[in-house]
Amino acid sequence: MKKIMLILAVACMTAAANARILRVSNVSGSSAPYASIETAQEAAESGDTIMIDASNTSYGAVTLSINKQLVLIGPGYWLVENGVMEEGASSASLGKLTIMCEGTVVKGLEISSVDIQAPKAVVNRCKVGAIALNADNCIVRQNFITGYITGGKSNTQYHQITNNILHSNATWAYYTIQYIGNSYIAYNTSRLSSINFNGVNNSTIEYNAANEFRKDENYSGNSANNNYKTSLYNSGIKGGSIDSDYYAIELPSEDQGKYGAFAGDSPYILSGVPSGPVIIDLDVPTTVEMGSKLNVTVKIGMVK
Repeated sequence: MKKIMLILAVACMTAAANARILRVSNVSGSSAPYASIETAQEAAESGDTIMIDASNTSYGAVTLSINKQLVLIGPGYWLVENGVMEEGASSASLGKLTIMCEGTVVKGLEISSVDIQAPKAVVNRCKVGAIALNADNCIVRQNFITGYITGGKSNTQYHQITNNILHSNATWAYYTIQYIGNSYIAYNTSRLSSINFNGVNNSTIEYNAANEFRKDENYSGNSANNNYKTSLYNSGIKGGSIDSDYYAIELPSEDQGKYGAFAGDSPYILSGVPSGPVIIDLDVPTTVEMGSKLNVTVKIGMVK
């Protein structure tokens, strides 16, 4: 019953001890108490977690603004393609997400773009397009990113951008990280293009892997060492689902585990399944005699 992973992660370790978990599903017939993220947010208090079920229908094509300090957790993405589940919807997708409250955490969602307007936000294990870092001290980690990461010419600072797969579908394009300073940019893999640093300053840039590393205007004061230049372009399939053979870099044996998204202390996780306890099997009897106990068997696993 791997399809039960549509309701991944029953708890969030980062929430306060008295925080609540609010479940959202827009799937017809679902038992979830909320049908939209907006209604769940209205009912939520700061520190609460909103669990978002996988669905074949988007949770919002227009901008969704998060104005409370919440943890949003989806199921991951490409779950069927990567064998996490056997059938069913495999992501919880959104349009543009705007983070307006400090300390907001977003995990395991498929998002067209993220605009971070408050500091100390975390975007983790998501499949996402462009990310705008319009506030300081943000973490962008273990994501599959198809667009750019930019400070919006405001030169925001003190970010951690690590263990992401940077996947520009335009074969001619450079992948751009721009307009940020005093940040740590490491263990990222650019799968189809170069990494173009534009307006990046006073940052540590290391253990990244790409065809090429390009420097544009206002690139200064950076420590850029131990990056790996390799030919990944047009190797194997393009687009579609992710798999370890395609996105792991063909490195010499002595360099395995040293460079790119699958290296370091927080390696990229296939399908972006959020960390924490997950339901991996659930056995519920369809009928039970009046007065008898309903014996439910739940198998819990732990994702690192």
